Amino acid sequence: MNKKVKEKPLSEKVLNFLGEKSLEFLDAGFKIIFDPEDLIKTYWGGSMYKNFSYVPHTIYSLKRSPYFKQEGKKFYVTEKGRMRIIKNIIRNKNIQGKKLSGSWLGIIFDIPEVNRRERAFLRRELNMAGCKELQKSVWITPFDIEKELLALLSLWKRDFKGDIRFLKIEKISGEEQIKKYFKIK
Repeated sequence: MNKKVKEKPLSEKVLNFLGEKSLEFLDAGFKIIFDPEDLIKTYWGGSMYKNFSYVPHTIYSLKRSPYFKQEGKKFYVTEKGRMRIIKNIIRNKNIQGKKLSGSWLGIIFDIPEVNRRERAFLRRELNMAGCKELQKSVWITPFDIEKELLALLSLWKRDFKGDIRFLKIEKISGEEQIKKYFKIK
């Protein structure tokens, strides 16, 4: 029985391509603009572009995506698209194993009970980023993702109510168990 591998949606391919090309996405003030026809020529090596009938369909699918907004012939990456790119950057850093040298990144936070939605969001994002929860408000990772997490949080909620701190930790009790979790020798 052959399982059909589901191909990534075009919007996801475009976001991955843009994220690989630039780390300016971490600066929320930086506008990300692209011409879809140029992107198609570059990303697909023109093979899709040669079949001109496919280009309008491609552009239409980008218009429908919540990650892009069209103005004239150009497309802008929306805040939701930028958040998706940053999440992909974090995931790729974890996969590629870009670790801190001999230390840990600790993330601690204090978010008031009235903002439990923000707290739940932060916990979800930390979990998705591959961090390990040591206690309810204390997370740890061997990966250097501080800039990306700060950018993600600033995009998500400009008026974020709470206090988030990052710590560089040299030694943790029970470190052997944590190393096993992250598959570190």
